[in-house]
Amino acid sequence: MTTTLINPFSVSLKKPPFMEVNEPVFTNGDYRIYHYNYHHFVHTYKNIVICERAAANKDLLNDLIADKKPTGEADLYHNYERPKEAIKQGIKAAKKLNFIIK
Repeated sequence: MTTTLINPFSVSLKKPPFMEVNEPVFTNGDYRIYHYNYHHFVHTYKNIVICERAAANKDLLNDLIADKKPTGEADLYHNYERPKEAIKQGIKAAKKLNFIIK
């Protein structure tokens, strides 16, 4: 079964905003990690892409769920602030593109 994701980063770059993925490799509530292709893991909130990494980062998602802010300026931005902002941007883009968030 494939799942369609909306990628707010692609929307902001005016690139095709949707991507297809197969079964998640990790799930915790509404957060999931998909193995997209070789060394490319997509981390999501529902079906909104919130970050892309070279490896699955379960701690990132668990910390977002617990609202645990990482220490260090780079980690705070890349592992907390940017994913939270991506959720907001994804919801806004989904409404504009008539994409159903689920």
